[in-house]
Amino acid sequence: IFALLGWVGETLDMTGSFSEKIKASCLILAGGKGKRLTPDKPLLEIEGRSIIQRTAGVLIPLFDEVIIVTNTPEKYQFLDLPLVTDERQGCGPLMGIYSGLQKVKHQAAFVCAADMPFLDKELIRSQFGELDGFDIVVPYPQGKPEFLHAFYSKRCLPAIRETLEAGFFKIGILADHCKTLRLDADWFARQGFSERMELAFANINTLRDYRHWSGRGQEEPDPAGGLNSIAPKVLQEIRETLIEQETAYQRSSAEEPFASLWAHSSRVGRIARHLAKAEGLDQEPALLAGLLHDTGKFAHGSYHEDDIPEERNAIEFVIRILAGTSYEKWIPVVNQAIVSMYLTDQATSDLGRVVHDADNLDKLGCMGVAQFFTKNALRRRFLDDELLSRASVELTYALHATGRLKTAAGRSLAQERIIMTRRFFTELLNEWAQLGLGSFEILEEEIGGIACLLVVPRACACGGGLQIDSDILDALKCRSVIVSYSCAQCAAESQYSFCLPEVKDLPPKR
Repeated sequence: IFALLGWVGETLDMTGSFSEKIKASCLILAGGKGKRLTPDKPLLEIEGRSIIQRTAGVLIPLFDEVIIVTNTPEKYQFLDLPLVTDERQGCGPLMGIYSGLQKVKHQAAFVCAADMPFLDKELIRSQFGELDGFDIVVPYPQGKPEFLHAFYSKRCLPAIRETLEAGFFKIGILADHCKTLRLDADWFARQGFSERMELAFANINTLRDYRHWSGRGQEEPDPAGGLNSIAPKVLQEIRETLIEQETAYQRSSAEEPFASLWAHSSRVGRIARHLAKAEGLDQEPALLAGLLHDTGKFAHGSYHEDDIPEERNAIEFVIRILAGTSYEKWIPVVNQAIVSMYLTDQATSDLGRVVHDADNLDKLGCMGVAQFFTKNALRRRFLDDELLSRASVELTYALHATGRLKTAAGRSLAQERIIMTRRFFTELLNEWAQLGLGSFEILEEEIGGIACLLVVPRACACGGGLQIDSDILDALKCRSVIVSYSCAQCAAESQYSFCLPEVKDLPPKR
């Protein structure tokens, strides 16, 4: 129950007696989109305990009221603490402070982020001692404010409300309109906290932060995973031998039929049927449209021959397969739905929206991750550094999933699957580093005005720094992103591309 035994021990002071509680409440803000790491970063573990458990483990003995402020309360029910959601989402931590401060029973509350695993009890007590007469007490340990390690009085509520209503979401604006005490480096020196600041204010924003703090003092992983210790000629021969042997086996099994497209279409059909039911639409044409939507992908044994969109080819198969059957009546609406998936600038039919969402949902979450590796294996790309970089495609599409889906039922189903996708690739990269295979991080970069999440090697296999470049090119069906890596030290180059997701403000094709 909450690592209870460990936390009880933390309530004892140096004499072995229980310390007096601080006469204030506590708000742990577990929000944020987590674009640089994962929305679930408070649930990442450090030394066997999740970050938010470590945070709460320090705060529960200090305060008699600890509240989690989060818009995903289902994730934190295991903490057995009161949960509060924002009155209005999308307004950042200031709204979290406002929503939580209205609920606390004390006149003031300590507000901290859920991703601070090494909070200092004595520092928090000393900070509270400065609150008398002030609305806000915020530390400036290294010249910058730590607004999510600060005390706020309920007297701030009117000012917070006015700030939010004016459309301003920066806590710094609030601090300028309230009676605020700023604790500078001199204060920390006088209190004897100078040597404890780095740990006390450590938070987890990036994969690099997580690696640093979860393995404090551990050696930085070799970016090449040790492969550069093997003579290049020998390493190349091993690689060629393994590829040659496996290729020979695959060719000998070429008689086996490929059924991945059928497997995908059968899932899309069933998902479309499920969405149609939720949207109050006919289920049978939804199932048919989902089953048939990809029939034109490899029409006549080619892919996009003569630049003909695959959906146009699919129409031929729809007519050929359904004509003369009891499903013939559905040919017009099925064809309209399939074509509308390509003609994104025109009005999309209800059925087209359902099939569009079903196709996208099949590529999200656990199923999406499984298909990512399956598809790459079919294209003779297997689990290596290059494939990890291609996970940028999955992460970018997951980031924009809810903005791309066209049905309420689809958007609802996508929410949890977006988190699953981000969590999986974050944990995969972490495991990759822990096993000494190499080191990557997830970075956000704006490409063509669209936020993209790129899986980026921290260094070249030779140990040199990498130059990362991106550009946009026009492809048949999309605006295509080109991501290139180059190493000035060994001149190695790598490149991959993917279609930008169809989202609002996507630049048009030239």
